[in-house]
Amino acid sequence: MAERWVDIAAAEDFPPGTQAAVEVGGRSLVLMNLDERYFAVANICPHAGRPLAEGEVANFKLTCPFHGYTYDLRTGKNVDFPHEELPVRTFAVRVENGRVQVLMEDRGG
Repeated sequence: MAERWVDIAAAEDFPPGTQAAVEVGGRSLVLMNLDERYFAVANICPHAGRPLAEGEVANFKLTCPFHGYTYDLRTGKNVDFPHEELPVRTFAVRVENGRVQVLMEDRGG
C-alpha cells in the first residue's frame, strides 16, 4: 500500500475550534482543529455505523451523537469500552505550506 498526503484546505480556513465532515479520496472523514492540533477520524461510528461529524468534542475525545460512545482522537480507541468495541479509524494530519493535509493509503489493484 502506498501512502500519500491529500490536500484538504487552507489552514487559515480551518481555524481552532473548527470541526467538519470532509470527503477525502472517496472517504468521509471528520477533520478537527483543536487549538492548532489537527485530528482526522473516519466519519462513521464503529458501534452502529452512524456519522460522527456532529459529535461533541472535549478533552481530545469525540462522542457519537447517536449512542454516546466516546472515542479518543489520538488513538481511535473507544473510551467507554476499550476492550469490547472496535476503534474508530484515525488518520495523520499535518500542515504543509499553509495547507491542511491528511495521510491516506492507496490500496493498489
